[in-house]
Formats: sequence, structure tokens, C-alpha cells
Amino acid sequence: MRKLLLLALVGVVAAVAAIVGYSSSANATSAAATPLPSSACGPVFYKGKGKPQFLIASDLPLQGAGRAQNIDMQKAIQYVLDKQYHFKAGKYTVGYQGCDDSTAETGGWDAGKCTSNGRAYASNTSVLGVLGTFNSGCAKLIVPLANRAPGGPLGMLSVANTNVGLTHDAPWNNPGEPGIYYPTGKRNYVRVAASDDYQGPAAADLLLSKAFRLAQGKKFSPIKDVYILHDNQTFGKGVAEAFRLRAQQENIKVLGFEPWDAKATSYEAQANRIKATNADAVYLGGIVCNNGAKLLKDLRAVLGSGPVFVGPDGWTPYSATLAAGSAAQGMYVSYAGQPLEKLPATGKKFIKAFKKYLRIKTLPPPYAVYQAQGAQIMLDAIKRSNGTRASVTAQLFKTKVKNGIMGTFHFDKNGDIAPLKWISFDQLRGNAGVPVYAVLRKVGK
Repeated sequence: MRKLLLLALVGVVAAVAAIVGYSSSANATSAAATPLPSSACGPVFYKGKGKPQFLIASDLPLQGAGRAQNIDMQKAIQYVLDKQYHFKAGKYTVGYQGCDDSTAETGGWDAGKCTSNGRAYASNTSVLGVLGTFNSGCAKLIVPLANRAPGGPLGMLSVANTNVGLTHDAPWNNPGEPGIYYPTGKRNYVRVAASDDYQGPAAADLLLSKAFRLAQGKKFSPIKDVYILHDNQTFGKGVAEAFRLRAQQENIKVLGFEPWDAKATSYEAQANRIKATNADAVYLGGIVCNNGAKLLKDLRAVLGSGPVFVGPDGWTPYSATLAAGSAAQGMYVSYAGQPLEKLPATGKKFIKAFKKYLRIKTLPPPYAVYQAQGAQIMLDAIKRSNGTRASVTAQLFKTKVKNGIMGTFHFDKNGDIAPLKWISFDQLRGNAGVPVYAVLRKVGK
């Protein structure tokens, strides 16, 4: 009788495990995936047979000024998973959930949400990979949690993070970076975006380039000095530091380096300090979600049309920056990737199909296109894996993309894209950004 009770108990435990999607074996494929919490993540996107065995998740800020771009990034993942992979990565069926790391109060990524999301990804063994984050500060909270994940480390791939400290050394890094993000000693994070030790300097190069002179036209005057503002966040301050270093190397005098307060009701006093220096240019290291439209309006109201405004990819999507009206016109914005107009044939073919999928006639946001490349890389890593987190992560680092959406590349030992590093610049004109400049750096092999 005792033996029968024991057998019955084992049967109940096994049944419960099947229902919640847990398994004693990390690569068991019989159990259905357990959805991530609906408090932060959307429903499981899956149109295959039965229920998906595994999940991939995206981690993006879905509230605030950058929402439109990030929604398109989610749609890019859905397009790839549905239309190109048909919800299968090799022998594994895969579903997708889009998760929000922002709050309505912040209007952008939130440290608390990033941390809780990271814990959810790590604890849910159905999740084999995370596509994200968009913001580097959020990545610094999630990467170490994923690094310690059971059966892992859990692999992450970002198409937008640019902070140097996530992967390698720079003079302005925080103490212990990047090692502090990998407590197990094994790397679990890769990115297709060039880092800020390329993006920041490229902005200084822009100001001295022939392309800049042509874009300015009759308004052109040589840039001799610059005033730097940053939003005092991980990304914004880091890219501003990188810009400052290159500007000084190129004999562009730095007249000021200070943060702007995202909660300020007026930036008039700050604008007056800049005006007193008679700066030729203002570099704005930060994200538009941090009261960026208000900052642009107040600066232009005091400074007039004289100084040139330049900023990194935190000022995308352009629709959010253009909310500043005339104050945004003429601003130069970089993004960490190749211009969509210069993508190889595979990229152009994807854009044509994706535009039809989105039902738009204009080019999609660059990061949505890059996200499609990221989704392909993640699904291919799962396809080549044995179904465990550790195996998927190992396969991410072995990735070799040939003639992909973003061209031909791989990841180095740090998780950075190699051998090509693209930084592109658009100038905001009318209701769009017009390509004006692109920098290509080749490193390693």
C-alpha cells in the first residue's frame, strides 16, 4: 500500500511538472513552455502546432517617447519567427513574448522593471534567449541575472546597447567593468551595435567632415568648440565621455560638460550658460525619453539657430525628437549600424518584405531592421544547440553571419560585432532624417 501511495505521488508530481512546463532535464522537449508573467510581458506569440516547447523574449521600453520604434522592433521578431522560421528552430518549436521594461511614470526604462524582468527570465527555464535590452543601463541589471540562470548562462543579444563597459575596457568605465556583469566567469551577452567608443568619436569626426560642410551649406562655419550635455545615465554619460575624448584629440575645445535633469520644468538657465560661451555646437549625450523634446525647445529658444545640435541614437525614434518642432530641425543624430540605404542585397530584400508586413511606404526604423537580424541569430543558435541554455549561449558566440541582413560578420570573444563597426548619421529635416554621413571601422579579423 505504501509503495502504491508513493507511485501515485510520483505520478501527481510529474503531471504538475508537465502543466507548469518544468522538467528535470534542461533539454527535454516534451513539456510546453511556461509563459512569462503577464504583468510585464505580452501574450505568447505562436501559430505552430500544439504549444511551443521553448520561448524567446524581448526586453524593450514600450512606454514613453520611444514606444513606436520599439513596437516595430517587436514586430520584426514576430515577422522572422512566423514568416521565416515558422515557429521552429531546428527540431525545437519556439514561441515569443515581448516584455516591457518601462513604466508610465518614467516614460522609459525603469531599474525596478529591468530587475524583475531579469529575474523572471532567469527563473523560467522555458526561456532559451533574450533579445534586448534597448537601454544599456537596463542591460547592466539583467545581464548578471541571466549569467547566473539555472542551466545557463542564459544568452542575451542586443541590437541597440552601446555602452562600452558591458563588453570591454574604456578609460571612462565604472570600476570592475565588464567583469562584474559575468559573475560565473562565462560571457552570455553579444551585440550587433557598435559601442560608444565608436559612436561618440564618430560625432566629433562628423563635425570636421566634408559631409558636414555640405549638409550645412550656406550656414557652414568651422566647428572650433562644443558644449556637452548628458542625461547622467549609463548610456548618455558614457557616449558623452567618448565624444569629449575624441573632440579634445581633434582640437575641438570643450567648453562645458554637465548633466541635464530629466525632471526639470525649464532648461533656460542651462541654455544661458551655454550662450555665454558662444559655443559652435552642442552635443547631447542621452535619450529623448529624458525630457528631450523640452530640452531642445528651451535650448533653441535661448541659443537661436546658431549652434549645431548633435546627439547619439538615444534621440531615436525621430518622431519623438521631432515633437520638439522647429527646435529639432537640423539636428544630427547617430545610430550604431549601417545606413539602411547601404545594406547588402539581403537587407534590402528584407526591408521590402517588412515594409509590406508593416503596411508602410517609408523605411522602417533602423533598429527594427537590426532586430530582425538579431532574431535570426538567436533562432539559429537555438537550432544548432542541444536545447539547453548553456548550449544556446555557446552557439551565439560561434555565430558567423554570411550575407545576412547586416552583411557578413561574427562576434569576438567579448561579444562585440566584428570585424566591421558602422556608425551612421542622419540630419533631421522636415518629418524625417536624411542620411548625411557614415563611418566604417574595421577591427580584428
